[in-house]
Amino acid sequence: MVVQQKKWALEELFLKLNKPKMENKAIFFKLLAVTQNAWLWIRDALITIRKAEPHPGMQVILKNVIKQINEWESLSESLVNSSDIFSISEIELIRSAEQMGKLPEILENLAEELEKSEILKKKIRSAMMYPMVVISVAIIAVIILLVQVIPNIIKVFPPGVELPWITKFVIASSDYIQNNYMKIIIFLISLPIIFSIIYKKVLPFKIYVDKAILKVPVIWQMVKLFYRYKFSKIMSDSFESWLSPIVALEQISRIFQNYHYRKKVQDVKKDIELWLEMAESFEWSWLFNPILIQILWIWEESGNIWEVLWKMANFYREELDVKLEWITKVIEPILMVFVAWVIWTIVAAIFLPMVTLIWALSK
Repeated sequence: MVVQQKKWALEELFLKLNKPKMENKAIFFKLLAVTQNAWLWIRDALITIRKAEPHPGMQVILKNVIKQINEWESLSESLVNSSDIFSISEIELIRSAEQMGKLPEILENLAEELEKSEILKKKIRSAMMYPMVVISVAIIAVIILLVQVIPNIIKVFPPGVELPWITKFVIASSDYIQNNYMKIIIFLISLPIIFSIIYKKVLPFKIYVDKAILKVPVIWQMVKLFYRYKFSKIMSDSFESWLSPIVALEQISRIFQNYHYRKKVQDVKKDIELWLEMAESFEWSWLFNPILIQILWIWEESGNIWEVLWKMANFYREELDVKLEWITKVIEPILMVFVAWVIWTIVAAIFLPMVTLIWALSK
């Protein structure tokens, strides 16, 4: 028993160090969909996929899944033990597809959605990388100027000379950095760690931060589009698979990270359990736009909604792509202005007293 526990612990550590990426899951779902379209038994399909799988973490997961399949577990049940890799939403959709006999279609949808999510993730990372690099280089350059260059230049000025305010500010900044550089380094390293801990552990702080994010110019539009897209897509997939709206909303509430969106979805789920209409519960919500709410009204009257929600998800996705491209184009001139302002401040701090000194000597 002890040996088995040690084996599980080592395997868990191995999976943490070799966690499959989103693209590995997408390839797995796509290959599994191909084998199911070819009417290959699920066990044989998994064995074939594992033989060609290059990712070590995914190989271990597939080995465990095959072991459970051999014990007559369903595919969805065998994925539950890997819930840190496969989301609850994915497992529930697969379980529903198994019951309805639509496993190939659902697996293809999951693979396509993961590919789209990976592309979106890369776009966001690309949009954020450029400003982070520029700001980091600017900060490093300013620190070097304040610590190495400014002190040597200040020695040129005679004692008692009246310096401009901007030069005094730069000298004070230089002195502060030189005298407290260790405190500054510790503060910069610890700040994101402390923020992350407080954000996870202190609920009022999380509520405040999540609401502030939804009110920051430009960012709030992207956040709302993202959550509206995820809501529409998951609800569309759930309705297509004949999942209960309550089950779908429970999945969404677990996926959503923003407190206000999660709370709203949980409230809607409670209202439905009390036999209230979903659209009525969403009405007047500032988190979801009126078009989406009107679609929910139509669904509750007609009973056919998944295709419309799928189209809405694509619409939100395209809008999100447009916003990302727009932000990427807008960030560049803003950064240029920021860098120009930093350069102007340092140049002014150095040359203004020189001009004053030259003017005084010329008299």
